[in-house]
Amino acid sequence: MTAAGTYIFPSQVFLDSDLRKRALESEAMQIMLDLGSDILSMDFRAILRDGTEEEANDPRFRRPLINLMGVAGYREELRRRDMRPVCVTGISLGFLSAATAVGWVSLEDMVRMANTMASIEMDVFGGTDYSSVFFYNCDHVRVFDELRAQGLDPLLHLSAVVSGNQFIAACRRSDIDAIKPAAMKAGALFKVIPHSFPGHCDLMAEVRTIFAREWRFHDPQSNPAVPLVSINDCRPHASATSIWKLAVEQYTTVLDWRGVLGYLEGLGLDTHVVLEPSEFVVKSMQLDPGCGLRPETGGLVPGV
Repeated sequence: MTAAGTYIFPSQVFLDSDLRKRALESEAMQIMLDLGSDILSMDFRAILRDGTEEEANDPRFRRPLINLMGVAGYREELRRRDMRPVCVTGISLGFLSAATAVGWVSLEDMVRMANTMASIEMDVFGGTDYSSVFFYNCDHVRVFDELRAQGLDPLLHLSAVVSGNQFIAACRRSDIDAIKPAAMKAGALFKVIPHSFPGHCDLMAEVRTIFAREWRFHDPQSNPAVPLVSINDCRPHASATSIWKLAVEQYTTVLDWRGVLGYLEGLGLDTHVVLEPSEFVVKSMQLDPGCGLRPETGGLVPGV
């Protein structure tokens, strides 16, 4: 009997040597690497094979690559797994992979869009020391309460609530020493996310304005068979117009993973597959006592 389920597309991650190797060797990725290279006029294989850490993790390359990995993995899952997707969703950057996988957005527009978004962010934040920071072992309310008590809360900008004890925020690297005592008092541990600009917070107002002014789809789609559940508002959407609107709004919307995962749980589906690169998303779901989903890992398999 065919199972009913959903696919969850991951956010951007750091491209380490293992992930680069897997992207190069996966058979399902070969056509995707050619597409990305032609659309952006950059050699995806050469960057994966020979690029420095900085070149491989330049968001103008990394984000389109991760989007392509998500779509390729989704197609492989449809071929291998006896599961009917009731809906798809995406975490942060993954919303664009999800929208493309089910036909709302063309592959070309997905690649261009991911590259354009990254380029705008680099123009705005490239000359600053702003970065994203991952906090764990404590909920965000306690951390911000401690910062507020010391008059330091304007230094930290909440971006995403990952689980009951993990969140992502943005700040200047030069302000981390000032923030650290309050974070430690709240019991939080944290680490700066390498090669990562701010996201999903008030700092992104200028980026949002530029993107809304400059971005248009070349090949908009409509009426996809599988709806996308947006992490912006934790609701399903079913029009191409929504994708553009969600892409703009996500810049200044603090994302709450718990909301979209709770929505999926409420659907009572049989299977929830987190596509590669899935480790961060799966681990966060497993460590969150409030998450009732039992995720399965899927997507690209090395050498296949």
